[in-house]
Amino acid sequence: MKIHGLLLGAAASFAASVGSAEAAKELKFATSAPLGTPWVKHVDAIAEKISANSDGEISAKLFHAGQLGTEPVMVQKTIRGRIDILGSSMTAFSTVVPEMALMGVPFLWDSYAQIDCAMDKHLTSVFEPLFEKKGLKFLQWNELGWIHAFGTKPLVTLDDVKGVKVRAAPAKYSANFWQGMGANGVVLPLAETPSAIQTGMVEGGTLPAMTYVAMGMGKLAPHLTLSAHLHQSGALVMSMRTWKKLSATEQESITNALVPVQGLRDEVRNMADGMVAGFQENGGHVHKLSSEQREAWKTAVVPLREQLVSSIGGQAEEIWPKILEARQACTL
Repeated sequence: MKIHGLLLGAAASFAASVGSAEAAKELKFATSAPLGTPWVKHVDAIAEKISANSDGEISAKLFHAGQLGTEPVMVQKTIRGRIDILGSSMTAFSTVVPEMALMGVPFLWDSYAQIDCAMDKHLTSVFEPLFEKKGLKFLQWNELGWIHAFGTKPLVTLDDVKGVKVRAAPAKYSANFWQGMGANGVVLPLAETPSAIQTGMVEGGTLPAMTYVAMGMGKLAPHLTLSAHLHQSGALVMSMRTWKKLSATEQESITNALVPVQGLRDEVRNMADGMVAGFQENGGHVHKLSSEQREAWKTAVVPLREQLVSSIGGQAEEIWPKILEARQACTL
């Protein structure tokens, strides 16, 4: 009888431990951000808070530096539930939420303060249902900063740019920008850009300052023009498949773990400024547009804006006025 009781107790203990193990959830949390960057720091802080908020019942296994694929591939994996949480760029998300490309319309934004205000106070509620419709739970905005032009030679005036073969990002706003500037845009993935410059296939392109410096692009195309002609945001999202499997308490553990994005923005922007300064100190050529030159760029590109908006598809025609309203509300 004692042996029987011991066996029952052991079985009950084993069942309890198995039940506890099954209750604990490990989420795949992916980014393309390299180690040691503000994005990784931000994500790590969120992962720690998820675990703390759930008393260890939910943990996040982190996959940085594109370990789970290119950004567009990871977006698709998140939709299918093979990645649970993803931090990625506007360009990548616009492959499934085309309306995100509206945030990259050239010369839309005047300042970071205007951008932050528009996204946080006006546009989160606009984009949340668009992401959900595609199987993604929008959690918060991300940040990459201003996009600048670069080349193997200075690209400062419209005459400098006219007819030059340049890399366009795989997003409609990038090709639209170069079309307005009179350049010959060649759509290329980021990974293929260095070799394209080396072979002379293209002579320049556009990138966030941090990406330009960190990739060593300045060694191949040493002229960086601080054009700030568009802003590259992004988002932190969760697979709706995963989200719907969580209890209300578990969902709250995740939303309450979101570290305010303003800290990430400040770090990214300060780091970008520092990297540009370091690039220049080490012999890189940094060109600043005069007010007249910038106005000439804007005058060349803005007339194509209506064409860009109508080409994006989805609900772009309905969302665009809301973005313009947000911009106006946040213009000081």
